[in-house]
Amino acid sequence: MNSAPLVASPVSKSDSDPVKSPAVQAMILASGRPMPLDSGAVLGPFTLAYETYGLLNDSKTNAILVCHALTGDQYAASAHPLTGRPGWWSTLIGPGKPVDTDRYFVICTNVIGGCMGSSGPRELNPATGQPWGLNFPVITIADMVRAQVLLLDALGIDKLFAVLGGSMGGMQALEWATSYPERVFAAIPIATAARHSSQNIAFHEVGRQAIMADPDWAAGSYHTAGRNPSRGLAVARMAAHVTYLSETALHRKFGRNLQDRIAVTYGFDADFQVESYLRHQGSTFVDRFDANSYLYITRAMDYFDLAAEHGGQLANAFASSPVRFLLVSFTSDWLFPTPESRAIVKALTAGSASVSFVEIETDKGHDAFLLDEPELFRIVKGFLDGCAEQYGLAARSTAQQADRKAARPRRGIRADLKLIADMVRPGSRALDVGSGDGSLLEHLVHDKDVDGRGLELDPDGVHLSLAHGLAVIQGDANTDLAEYADGAFDYVILSKTLQAMRDPRAVLEHLLRIGHHAVVSFENYGHWRTRLSLMLRGRSPIDRERAYRWWESYNIHPCTIADFLDLTKALDIEIEETVVLGPVGRVVKSVRPKSLANLFGEQAVFLLKRRRQTT
Repeated sequence: MNSAPLVASPVSKSDSDPVKSPAVQAMILASGRPMPLDSGAVLGPFTLAYETYGLLNDSKTNAILVCHALTGDQYAASAHPLTGRPGWWSTLIGPGKPVDTDRYFVICTNVIGGCMGSSGPRELNPATGQPWGLNFPVITIADMVRAQVLLLDALGIDKLFAVLGGSMGGMQALEWATSYPERVFAAIPIATAARHSSQNIAFHEVGRQAIMADPDWAAGSYHTAGRNPSRGLAVARMAAHVTYLSETALHRKFGRNLQDRIAVTYGFDADFQVESYLRHQGSTFVDRFDANSYLYITRAMDYFDLAAEHGGQLANAFASSPVRFLLVSFTSDWLFPTPESRAIVKALTAGSASVSFVEIETDKGHDAFLLDEPELFRIVKGFLDGCAEQYGLAARSTAQQADRKAARPRRGIRADLKLIADMVRPGSRALDVGSGDGSLLEHLVHDKDVDGRGLELDPDGVHLSLAHGLAVIQGDANTDLAEYADGAFDYVILSKTLQAMRDPRAVLEHLLRIGHHAVVSFENYGHWRTRLSLMLRGRSPIDRERAYRWWESYNIHPCTIADFLDLTKALDIEIEETVVLGPVGRVVKSVRPKSLANLFGEQAVFLLKRRRQTT
């Protein structure tokens, strides 16, 4: 807890801007000791405006901090007092919604430097009695988070159950998780990055120059002069808004349709619907946002660079992190594309952090995180529910507990997966490579108290796993295993996936580098039915386990038990346990001779480890 004296009573506040602000819920912070900023300046006392939803429980363990994007504010789930529009994340936050205010206490602040009641360039400088203007100190994402920390201190909340946000809100979530990991249980950064790209900095500079080129900007002193650079701010908003959308979404919505006319005018009015739409976005934006705040907040995003704050290595930011992460990206987001999220996932896996990641298929662009995306809602809800179980955060009522169990019923597992689970020690750490729908992982986590993670290429399997509260990364075992640290897990599991790998030998070596033990299962192509089909019919077999024709097969390395034993010998791998399965998952007895196992086994399961090197 910060030891600086704090004024913890809410205050009502208004400002002198021509665009009137309503009374807001706010807190005066750092009144006893100014808050240091990254720039070297200090700020204090200052005001932080915020909204809350739901009730804080007696132990103060159910708090979720929601962080807003560039042009957002504290009205995440309540009607905006100036526009009357629903909260910008009202689709996600509310009773019975993914961020369930019947269960969680949700806090959303307006960042410092903002313009909806928090201290910023349009507020009065107590030293001069005039609006701060450009005399307000330049702030960073880290400064925004420091202010939020002081607010939580004032509210008596020592630890957040979760922090989440999209875009700039995702940057704040990352800053929370790296600078205050002991105060965050779970973090959900959505459509964001660990640093602002040069392209995004360029777009921001275009917007800033549009504002500063407006004669009414008056070198930043337009408040004092009674002016408003609305034209420049509108252009800045128009340019930025284009980056929030995708070409597909723009074409679907507008195409080349004309606006209220049957032919072009051969002039510079809004001939096209898309032009009219952007002008509307710009004109309505100036009614609720301050031009100088736009300068300050875009600059804060430009300066954000987690790796630079940690010796130039992003993995250092997440070293030994206890925080549980869920990262989400969108296929059509070109402002914060998926590789930006994957870079964060790579850094987290290098540090053996608990991380889930999914890329959601959508054509809605960067703004998808603010729109009606059922898959996003399902994943966020599943992740929070799973974290709540781990955190010991019970539902408020028996009915709510029953509703969650009904929404997420436990699933059974196949006989071969049960055999694999029996090889994994309770309470251990395990990575399931090719985790599918997560049924094995779920069994390990809930029935054997295993700290289980998954890696799965198929997005449907990832979505289903995340909706069941499991920690799964959407990724490719052929390439992504290299990102995991040596000895990160007790067990690494590869079930019926080895034969589909491009380089099975390299994958097997990765399994035993990442894990102290590996559990590998595969279909045996040396089984007598396979041999009989090839000998009598001259065709690849089609049976219960391989119900596809050869050209539909995902298997590219149809090895036999004998082949696999040869590989383990070549790699000097010790076989700790072998189980060979016959029809209907039955364990085949008396198969110790390699030739008999290879003849009668339909599937084999091996528990492996590296041989100890002797000197």
